Amino acid sequence: MRILRSRSVFFVVTFSVALCIYYMNPMKRLLAAEIKRFNFLKINDPSPAWWRMFICKGNENDTYTNITLPVLMRDIIPSLDKNVFLVESACKSNPSYRAWCSVESYTRENPNADVWYVMTSPIVNNTDTLPGRLLDHYPNLHFVLADLDLIFNGTVLEEFFKSGRWHKNTPWPVIQLSDLLRVVLTWRFGGFYSDTDTVCIKNVSPLENSVVTSHSRRDHISNGVFHFKHHHEFLTMVMSTMIQYYHPRSWGSMGPSTFNSCVQRSCNLKRLRDLFPTNSSDPVTCGNLTVLPEYYLLPYPWNQFRKIFEPGKWNDFVETHTKTYSIHAYGKVNKGMLVRIGSNSIYEGAARTFCPLSYFHASANNTAFR
Repeated sequence: MRILRSRSVFFVVTFSVALCIYYMNPMKRLLAAEIKRFNFLKINDPSPAWWRMFICKGNENDTYTNITLPVLMRDIIPSLDKNVFLVESACKSNPSYRAWCSVESYTRENPNADVWYVMTSPIVNNTDTLPGRLLDHYPNLHFVLADLDLIFNGTVLEEFFKSGRWHKNTPWPVIQLSDLLRVVLTWRFGGFYSDTDTVCIKNVSPLENSVVTSHSRRDHISNGVFHFKHHHEFLTMVMSTMIQYYHPRSWGSMGPSTFNSCVQRSCNLKRLRDLFPTNSSDPVTCGNLTVLPEYYLLPYPWNQFRKIFEPGKWNDFVETHTKTYSIHAYGKVNKGMLVRIGSNSIYEGAARTFCPLSYFHASANNTAFR
């Protein structure tokens, strides 16, 4: 009786140990995989903490379905002048549907250009599969991580960037960085730059070495969309002027204010409004710079952004804006505005037509999206 009881205890203990080993091994493998994945992310994110701490305020969202990004200028280098650049400068790993729509529309309408979504997050959240679908569907689309030290190295802006002046004593460090980054990327590699609160509705390759006025008075120049070939003298002037004009408490000192000054000097003007002849709607050329009327890229000024979301306006827009290349929705002022599915507003119609994958994901089981 004692022998049987001892054998029973032995078999129970042995079975329990085997059971623990059976279930613990997968746990170990899972833990090891997560540790390896975490270390992989750290290795592949060379971004120095000194600048990330000023722009990455809890925007990164690590999940099990991330896309880890190659590093621009380390892992992949753009060709010269056949590029479209869009920038995410706030470390968001999960951009809005409107941002993805902008990226997709430029990719779709410019198949002969490489479209670069330059991000300050080392990962993209692929939980709803849209980023992965875009990469699979469009061979000319690239998501890349910006190593800012590498990008600014050897440029007019290198010392200014490394000094940290752009983030000190300013309420808008992300905006200041975005203004710097868009210019230095276009100066390095050449191509078209656009903000991500836009929808491209036409191939932009005809617009070379160009900027655009920001409203019908034509006395301001936008820095939200422009094209220049690499090392263009206008962008060299812009970079130098950025440093001179920078004021940490002045929104746009390195953006529209800088572009205004540089266009005035390039075109030898006392006032920008004198650039266009009265009642003219044609672009104006000053040497190797073309200034476009607002309707080419900014068909509505910022204070009329609501028109873009009014129901039933898309068909009329298509008929009356045959020379327009993109729509600007002014994300900084319209954050509360919803895009109503089926409203046929200018934005909804453009999104439905020119960013179909993004629109499909945004509209799935939703009546509206931002």
